[in-house]
Amino acid sequence: MKSIKKITAAVTAAALAFGAFGINAGAQQTETDNTAIISVEAFSIGCGYVVEPTKVSFEPGDTVDKALIKLFEQKSISYEAATGGGFYLESVSFAHTENIPSYITDAVVGYDDELCEDVLFSEYIDEGSPDSLGQYDYTALSGWLFTVNKPDAESMQLSMSQTELKPGDVIRLQFSLDCGADVGLADLMGMPMWGYDSDFYSVSDKTELTRAIACANEEKFTPGYNAYIKMIRTAENIPADQKETDSALEAYNALKDGAASIGDIDNNGSVTVADAIMIQKHIADIERLDAAGQCIADFNSDEAVSVSDAIDVQKMIAGISA
Repeated sequence: MKSIKKITAAVTAAALAFGAFGINAGAQQTETDNTAIISVEAFSIGCGYVVEPTKVSFEPGDTVDKALIKLFEQKSISYEAATGGGFYLESVSFAHTENIPSYITDAVVGYDDELCEDVLFSEYIDEGSPDSLGQYDYTALSGWLFTVNKPDAESMQLSMSQTELKPGDVIRLQFSLDCGADVGLADLMGMPMWGYDSDFYSVSDKTELTRAIACANEEKFTPGYNAYIKMIRTAENIPADQKETDSALEAYNALKDGAASIGDIDNNGSVTVADAIMIQKHIADIERLDAAGQCIADFNSDEAVSVSDAIDVQKMIAGISA
């Protein structure tokens, strides 16, 4: 007999009650005007952003739900929500196909006593709705969760309609397949105490990464394209550790602030043969470049550091069109 609970609709109501709550750890006051940043994320099913991080203006006293509704109106996205006991996002119009990451499907959530083997989360995944994404899609414990800034177990847990916005707040709407366990929020919400799964893995704080993506979208900073893509990929990777998250952010800031330019890996102010050699050493695994260095070395913007980048750098030095 399996020691894991069977995920059924009978336990969904209690689990989704947590979906009406968010975790507000207090904003980093980096904005002076009444703007917040909101992202709507379908990372748990491998489908990227429903809405990439976007700045949304608000009036003093506005709550999270008002800003979210404003965002959906601006993006012409339809949604369904419940308002009894607080605003809860039930579903969002979003055309998608299932591409659930293996780090979720391969998560061990129980043990089969009869077969003497681990039970993987993939056993409990069903079909979703191709044109919308919301509660009960893929599992009976799925739904939308939100956080404000860095999640904190000691912070007040309030519904969106009870959470007043502050300048600079970063709000993340995350689609969860298992009461937060797949997005690193189950433990913070105390779900294991109620018999639900613990977090599958640790997650990093992506508040500032999300903020940077929103600013990049607004500013359309072309020279930072490689680093921008790196930020997106890191955001989409739910179990990315803090070092990876911080490195992606640092790489973008280095380009944005003019401290580096594409191809100038040694940051001496010009692209030289030395930079091409550094690319070759990275490829040969002699001297590996850090995340920032790899973004700067990706001369052809194909999201990889390869021989082609070294050749393109040498062509540029020689005055030959790449």
